Amino acid sequence: MKRSRRRYLLFHLHREGQPVNGKHLGLALWKSLLSLYGEINAADSKLYLLDFDESSGVGVLQCSGSALQQVITAAVVINAIEQTLVSFEPKRTSGTIKGLNHQVPRHE
Repeated sequence: MKRSRRRYLLFHLHREGQPVNGKHLGLALWKSLLSLYGEINAADSKLYLLDFDESSGVGVLQCSGSALQQVITAAVVINAIEQTLVSFEPKRTSGTIKGLNHQVPRHE
């Protein structure tokens, strides 16, 4: 069985109002993917929120390469999370997390 390739997506979540919790963002992404593409495609996407900085709105998503466009579409149609108006902006995609690491803010 051939292993599917992973893709990483650097994004910025613009918001109007309170900061969005990473857990709520992940749930909203999953629900949007599920409603647009159904259970089988949502499961095959292997969507995972790797990193998200609530204060800046910058984060990284991981998904299967074949589902990248579906994940982007599902994210872009989200307009509110927990009564906070949001706008999803995909910044960059990569085949490796290392290609995106330098752009994700880290709090130590």
